[in-house]
Amino acid sequence: MRIEINKKRYRDYDSYMKEKVNKKIIKLPLDGGFTCPNRDGTISKEGCIFCSESGSGEWTFGKKSIREQISHQKARLSKEGRPEAYLGYFQNFTNTYGDLSRLRKLYYEALTDDDIIGLAIATRADCLSDQVLDLLEEINDKYFLIVELGMQSVNDRTLALINRGYDHVTFDSGLKKLKARGIKVLVHMIVGLPFEGYDDYIKTISYINEAAPWGIKIHNLYVEENSKLEKFYQENKLTYGMDMDEYVKIVIEILRKLRPEIVINRLTGDGINDKIAFPIWSKNKAKILTSIDKIMKDKNYRQGDLWKEE
Repeated sequence: MRIEINKKRYRDYDSYMKEKVNKKIIKLPLDGGFTCPNRDGTISKEGCIFCSESGSGEWTFGKKSIREQISHQKARLSKEGRPEAYLGYFQNFTNTYGDLSRLRKLYYEALTDDDIIGLAIATRADCLSDQVLDLLEEINDKYFLIVELGMQSVNDRTLALINRGYDHVTFDSGLKKLKARGIKVLVHMIVGLPFEGYDDYIKTISYINEAAPWGIKIHNLYVEENSKLEKFYQENKLTYGMDMDEYVKIVIEILRKLRPEIVINRLTGDGINDKIAFPIWSKNKAKILTSIDKIMKDKNYRQGDLWKEE
């Protein structure tokens, strides 16, 4: 049975995986019980200003065993009759931060089932020791592996404002270490961070084109109720001025300027609607994605049609 491929005008993750394994590949969000050097006092106790209390793991299943979490997520996300396989997705906090033997145990526990073809591991670029890289390379040799790095921006002024805890040079070093091991790197970018504008987004995309990671996630900034970010907006008397049409326009411009081989893993934020204070339009992910697809089709745009190799 040949699975149907999406007809997107950009290289979307779902189609990439369907072409690779002829199955729908579902990420199973997993909570490995990690913390973060930006939370435990090693760097800071505040965390990144945009990160939720759950460490951006809104879709994980709490403090259960990895096996229990996998069973729960399979039941929640699978559809009967559809050819499927899975990636174990260590999503929240910093998933390469901790004792190496514990990392090994957790990673391989998530790979127990035959229908789990690999892992996606979200982490920080400053938490990639040589020993951790050796373990990741070992897994990469046997399974499908993606390592996600939260870049957000290349602007060091912005990085200091959001309290990421390390500069862009450190990020670039981490990305290069992973690529040198043949590991697929997925970078996160946020559109709408305070005091950033179009020129900042284009600088970030220029860096991504130069660094050539395997994939990218593009998020719109959304602000959760009772969060550090909401407090920041209130204390600084800031308003969130970007509307959905502007966001869609910016994302399309980003896609058109992006290397055509980079795999698009996300084009919107993915928060829990009941917790989002603003912008309200960010709750309607389907409309955002439909708008992007429609404009790109109507205007005959494609990913990379404005990209020029320098």
